Amino acid sequence: MSTGTEKVTDLGPKPRVLRIFISYAKEDQKIAIAVYNAIQTALGAFADVFIDDALRFGLKFQDEIKKRLDQTDVLVVIYSAELKPSHSFTGMELGYFMRVIERETSFSNFKRRIIPIYVDGPPDTLSDIEGINIGISRSTLAMTFEEYEATLTLDADNRMVKFLQEFQEIVDKIREKNGFPKVPQSPDQQDVLELVRKMQLAIFGHLRTNPESTLKPQKQIIISTNDVALEASGDDLPADAVLTPVGSGNPMSVFGLPSTETTWGDFQRLIRNAKFRDSWIDAITSVVTSSLQSQLEVDNSQVIVSQDEKHAFRVILTSGTKYFNGVREFNLYFVEYLRRGDFGDQSTTLLLKGLELSCRFRFLFLERNSEFSSMSIRIANPAAIRDVARKVEREMNLLVRDALEVGLDKANVWADFVDWPCLARMNQAWQPIELKIRDNLTEIRKCRQDSETLPALRESLAASIQELETTFKPLNAELIDELTDKLKQYIHE
Repeated sequence: MSTGTEKVTDLGPKPRVLRIFISYAKEDQKIAIAVYNAIQTALGAFADVFIDDALRFGLKFQDEIKKRLDQTDVLVVIYSAELKPSHSFTGMELGYFMRVIERETSFSNFKRRIIPIYVDGPPDTLSDIEGINIGISRSTLAMTFEEYEATLTLDADNRMVKFLQEFQEIVDKIREKNGFPKVPQSPDQQDVLELVRKMQLAIFGHLRTNPESTLKPQKQIIISTNDVALEASGDDLPADAVLTPVGSGNPMSVFGLPSTETTWGDFQRLIRNAKFRDSWIDAITSVVTSSLQSQLEVDNSQVIVSQDEKHAFRVILTSGTKYFNGVREFNLYFVEYLRRGDFGDQSTTLLLKGLELSCRFRFLFLERNSEFSSMSIRIANPAAIRDVARKVEREMNLLVRDALEVGLDKANVWADFVDWPCLARMNQAWQPIELKIRDNLTEIRKCRQDSETLPALRESLAASIQELETTFKPLNAELIDELTDKLKQYIHE
């Protein structure tokens, strides 16, 4: 085993050394350190074993990584079956090194190679490459540390032992070329066996402290991007920002999509025909971008309606993480609104729900003191009209959800309480006005905060709301009258 005490540099040119790069995700750091200690101790000073805590301050992270990979002889990829919620550069490092190998198959008479060191199984991208199984299974982890230590046996056929011995021979040849003698190894390989034993015990001790499983029934999505892309995207999110669904709650089902990782650009394309597309995009971007200004004033008030129109979710940013390398992660939860249980007679329940919807519609759009009245919108600051438009759309969507939730989206249900002629007049009047208002809201959302067209769009929205007021004040009053009369009848009966 190499002592690693001799100096390999002086005032002359640096001697050739074997360069090994250890690539790992943050969750596997302790495994990577155990592997690093074994390799560096076994190979000594003529092996430059890189692990990313050796990065020099002040250097651009990805540039330094690529520079080192250009000089690397062996890429060691550490992989465990643990879920990797963190952003890591493992995939980038592997892909870049594969391209390095394609460009140059040899480096100083040494053929570059990739060696996966893994728990359970290798990563899919390296399944065709012979690697090293650490050999710690789920059943093994059921042992105590003392039981594992007592039963741990290693011999010359162990893959990690063979790996270290092979590279000791390679390093010895490098030493000879540089005028240094070979490092004497113990004939019975005890030095290497002891190194691998220490590595195995360290990895076992780490894996024993890992959770076997974690249940995450919440609907959770992690959005990953970087500062440069965020700055260039303005009010939107970068098209290449990655949306990663987390846990068993199937968060993408809110949007009618399968629970698979996608980019922000592809997400927008997949939901392009969805009824609530604009409100979904607006809610997510509002929550994320609000956290960029001040973490104390994050906009966690956003509410969206699901694709099936039966559920409403509050979009909550629970954490926004900024890494020193400029990477950003935003952890979003979609928390469903609590629906209280119904009691008593079903007819009374439906009648009261209908009355509640009718009154809420009146409070939102027909009363002059509402922030959504035509006069309030007409005098609103143009810079604030985009926020007003978001709120209008949110409330309209929630009215739809509330009606669907109790079955009041069907005319025949309303017909138990209200005359058909009244329902027909309301339905005939509502559809074209709703379409006009939603078109106004879409146009406002497309504008930037400082757009010169916002005053005109504000006026167009105010005109649509005014038309709604003029048309629906008598119809809404007639509806409330009929519902109230029916309620009185139920009470006296």
